[in-house]
This record gives sequence, structure tokens and C-alpha cells, in this order.
Amino acid sequence: MDRSRRAPIERLLRGISTDHVETVRDAWRELLNSKEASIPAVRSKLASPAWKDNPRGPLAKYLAVLLSVLSELDHEAFKDEIDRLRKTKLHPQNMRIVELLSRRVAERPLISIGLEIPVFVSREIADPSIVVKNLQKWAKTPTLDLSDVTRVDVIAAHPELDYLGLYNLYFSGIILTWPPKRMWGFRLWFNRLSADFTFYHEVGHHACGHTEGGQVADQEKEANDYAFRAMRKSRPVLTASARMVLLPLMRAIARLLLGKRGSARGST
Repeated sequence: MDRSRRAPIERLLRGISTDHVETVRDAWRELLNSKEASIPAVRSKLASPAWKDNPRGPLAKYLAVLLSVLSELDHEAFKDEIDRLRKTKLHPQNMRIVELLSRRVAERPLISIGLEIPVFVSREIADPSIVVKNLQKWAKTPTLDLSDVTRVDVIAAHPELDYLGLYNLYFSGIILTWPPKRMWGFRLWFNRLSADFTFYHEVGHHACGHTEGGQVADQEKEANDYAFRAMRKSRPVLTASARMVLLPLMRAIARLLLGKRGSARGST
């Protein structure tokens, strides 16, 4: 295969092996932006006989990363690779990875927002139409920077989750939580407002180019400031007429967000 076609996938794996956020992020974006060349490059890597051996060092991560990027490049190619790998003699640890990633075969985005960003909503959420309606509205906020966001995942909020939202630094993805049960009245209104701010906050991490995981004070302030501006732009009339009420509420939500911690490689 042409060396230039291999370059992004080689950089992706090198970034994974060295735990280098910028390398992984940039290579992932390049792969998604050049699908025609990327699909055969990824499938070539997946054809390696290395998966039958005990995965050591970075090899333990490579299979999952390769399957993940293929699932976003071409759903049918991903399904074919899952079927092929299941028929191959793999090390048990790698077979577990294949079985775990195979759940994506049945996964389909409900909608796309922005520049064709797929939105995946958990089946645990009772009323996905509310999620879809809100995301479509939020994505139209003036000057919102969604360029290079790769996907949005809305997962069910459960007590064991200690975050309201995450920005995946490596893969430029946004994760939001949403209560699985239907809501009405004030609870629905407050959840919408909280999720609204969370979405803008995570987009803020992306737009500001943050590369450090966890709670970093300067990054959190930047993301909050970005979210405040987006909230005001999304509600120009309400903001102008109710500034004294809305801004303190937005700041209260921000304090709530800062109390929710995310994963080691995500910014909350």
C-alpha cells in the first residue's frame, strides 16, 4: 500500500502507544476526513496475525482503536471485519474486545447535526425525540464551533456516573448524560437547561483546543465562559429581558458541573 495512505493510521497507533493526545486527535480527524484511503489502511492493520498472540504493551489497545475508527468510517466494512475476526483464532483477550465492539453493529445514529456529526442516543432513554429536538436546536446556536467534532453520544444517566458530560480529548467526541425515564414540568425544564449548558461546555473544551484530561481550572473556566456566551446567543430575547435571573442560574449550573468529575482522558 502507498506509504502516504498509511501515514495517518501509523500516526494514530503511535499516538496511542505514547499516550499523546494531539497525535491521536489529529490522526483520527485525518482518517475520518479521507475515508476512501483510510478504510483499506485500517482493514490492512486488522488483517495482522498479531491478534492471535497475547497482547502486550500498546497492542492491548490497538485492536479496539482500529475497530472503533473503522466503525465510524464505514459501517458495513466494520460489520464484515467483526464477522471475519469472530471466525479467526484470536487470543481470548482480543476476542473479548471483538465481542465488546460488536455491539456497534446494531448501532445507528438517530440524526446528524452541524457538519454531518452523527448523534447516537442510548436505547435506555425513554423519549429520545426530546433529546434529538434539543440537540438540533443547540447545534444551530450562532458561532458555535462544531468543526472536527466526530460524534455525539447521549447515554443514560445513572447514579454510578459521576459526570454530566465529557469531551473525549483523543477522538473529539462529546458525551452527554440524560435521565432514562420520561420527565415533565419543572424537572424536564431544569434538565434541558442543565444539558444545554453541559453541551456548550463540552463544545467549549473542543473549540478551545484543550488537551489535558480531568479537572484543570483554567480549562474549566474557558469552557464555562464559552458555554455562557453560547447560552446568551441561543436566547437573545430572554437573556436581554431576564439577565438578572438567568445569569445567576447559569452560574449555579456551572458550579454543579464543576462538582461532577470525569474520566482520566476526558474533560468535564
